[in-house]
Amino acid sequence: MANIHQFDENVRRDKAMAMETLSDSSNTPEYFSMASYDLAVFLIETGTLTAAAAITATIWESDGTTPQATSVSQAGYQTDDDGFVLQIRGEELSVNSGYSLVGILVTETVDQNAVVEVILLRMRARFKQATMPA
Repeated sequence: MANIHQFDENVRRDKAMAMETLSDSSNTPEYFSMASYDLAVFLIETGTLTAAAAITATIWESDGTTPQATSVSQAGYQTDDDGFVLQIRGEELSVNSGYSLVGILVTETVDQNAVVEVILLRMRARFKQATMPA
């Protein structure tokens, strides 16, 4: 059993989007498996934004082939050096249809420069049940 006091044993950290400048464009989401986790938290950090920049972040799910948007979305980031959080629980994914991967699509929609970076934290790990000896 993992030591609950060791952060790195209980939380998996991944870079979901390297620091990128968006201008009337979006990133290409990278997808991460939720097979062993109950919760995914995306930490969205904005750097320099042009005054009129409009950022939208949407969590997407994928079955490894076909991505689709989830209902978890946040829009309207307009402050330099600000941070935002989006989260999705495992039970919110369409797992019965094979969608067990999550990613994030970040879009800037008004042709202004926006510097954005996203970190993904997957937590509440589910561990495989031990096989009991006969």
